[in-house]
Amino acid sequence: MGFMTHCLRPRHAASAVAAAAVLATTLLAAPAMAQERLAPAAGSSRATLTDGTQPVVVVTLGSVKKLMDDVSYLAEITSQPQLAMFPMLAATFTQGMDMDQPIGMLVPLVGGAPQPIVVLPTKDIRPILKRLEAQTGPVDELDDGTLVLTVNQNMLYIKQNANNAVAAQNQAALALAPEDAGDLFQGMGNNYNVAIRLQVQQVPVEIRNILIDQLRQGFEQTMAQQPDAASGREVAENSIAQLERLVQEADELNIGLNIDKANKQVALDLSFTAVGGTQLAAVYGGQQSIPSRFASVIRDDAAAYLHSATSISPEAITQAKDGIQTSLSMIKGALENEGNLTEDQVNEIDQYINRLSDIVTESLSEGKADMGALVMAGRDEFKAVIGTFVADGNKVAELAKDLATKVPDSPDAPKFKFDIGNFSGVTMHLIEADVPASEDEVRKLFGDKIQVHIGTAPKAVYVAAGRGSEELLKEFITSGSSDNGGDRPLGQFKMKLLPFMELAQSVEANDNVAAMINALTNSEDKGEVNVTTKSIPNGSAMKLTIGEGLIRSIGAAAMAGRQAQQPF
Repeated sequence: MGFMTHCLRPRHAASAVAAAAVLATTLLAAPAMAQERLAPAAGSSRATLTDGTQPVVVVTLGSVKKLMDDVSYLAEITSQPQLAMFPMLAATFTQGMDMDQPIGMLVPLVGGAPQPIVVLPTKDIRPILKRLEAQTGPVDELDDGTLVLTVNQNMLYIKQNANNAVAAQNQAALALAPEDAGDLFQGMGNNYNVAIRLQVQQVPVEIRNILIDQLRQGFEQTMAQQPDAASGREVAENSIAQLERLVQEADELNIGLNIDKANKQVALDLSFTAVGGTQLAAVYGGQQSIPSRFASVIRDDAAAYLHSATSISPEAITQAKDGIQTSLSMIKGALENEGNLTEDQVNEIDQYINRLSDIVTESLSEGKADMGALVMAGRDEFKAVIGTFVADGNKVAELAKDLATKVPDSPDAPKFKFDIGNFSGVTMHLIEADVPASEDEVRKLFGDKIQVHIGTAPKAVYVAAGRGSEELLKEFITSGSSDNGGDRPLGQFKMKLLPFMELAQSVEANDNVAAMINALTNSEDKGEVNVTTKSIPNGSAMKLTIGEGLIRSIGAAAMAGRQAQQPF
């Protein structure tokens, strides 16, 4: 008996269906392996310090007024009244500051060491320090007007600099701050509550090399402690090489968090760029939006959808292929060292893994990734459909058929039906599994049978599940020829929490879920989460937004939980 047959002895039907789902998920997720994971978005700045250099790190906080307003809004939508104390505390310690200007910190390298410089928007720092004297102690003044105080046994130097006060632990660093630091805060400041910019190329090459050496040293120490170091070494070395490229070729990373009361959402922006002309920049430069066969998943009535359609650069393809081969070597090494498998069993597993790898590699070689996923949900409703581009859908069908032969023919095993029809050039297949009577919650979702519909076309694979999913799948297939591209993000994800909560409540009632449904029903956005990625010169940008409705629903659930714990 082959190993695959041994593994698939029925314990219950759901396990085999899960295996089929893993295979489908691997195919659908594979195109993303060709793209780097970093993403991001705040405005770039090439302003300099007074010595002509740029800070390695810039950090900004929104103005005191913005922070007070936004935290008050957050306290209200989260039902956390303790947050409302922040404006009162802030007002106590910020008298004398310009309430409309952002607070910043510049971190240049001075003598090879980082020297943070705090920039406070105030025309006169002295009254502020006087008011804090009980906490900080008396303030001394040097001959040049620099103020000095001791905080936790550390000397802090402060100097008035036009409409700002600057503070640093290194007195010489104060002179590096320009009178107007606004250009250094470009794209940050009041655009966000908190924003961070890291300019990697401002770190000297020597220091970056030290970092890489430390990473390698840590890698060697970790590998030496592993019982099976050989099988994982190639993967780890490949990871170290990618980290080295990242450290040497990265240009700028931006992160910004904004509590956006006007648009009733919390937003996180990320942006990453590589140095122009580098291999890393070429990877990002190859990412451009393309027409999609699966764009119909982008619809307003969806409970959730995920879509991505992008070109892939030759550099990214090569990198992804190398990563796949390295991973295969590691998997094979792990199987050989398992000890419980015969050589024939290892070879059998290796054969299937290599076939799947070939499908993924051939798809990547065509230089594009295109996929879409859609979930429709609500009270007593759940159905989902996924589609992805592949170089040869017939090879996927052949692999699935061969795997199906390894499933023993027993009453509780899933039933595979291949080539049962053709719809618009897509060959249809079906996997069915009985749901045990004891699985009441699963039966409420899927009925007494779980049906997974699979479609294979020359250049696509489709999977659908849930009651009514066959019609949804056919609609999805039919709409594939209607996309004309257009200005679209590289990738986008959208989810509404309300339909999922309604689904959960219909399966099993819960007071906390009921509280969330009530809050979501009364909200404008119904608990919306959005993620978009787009291409920028030499880099990528991502934006995550969380709607007010979702935040209010979490607060409502927390309040319901607290009330349930209170004695009557």
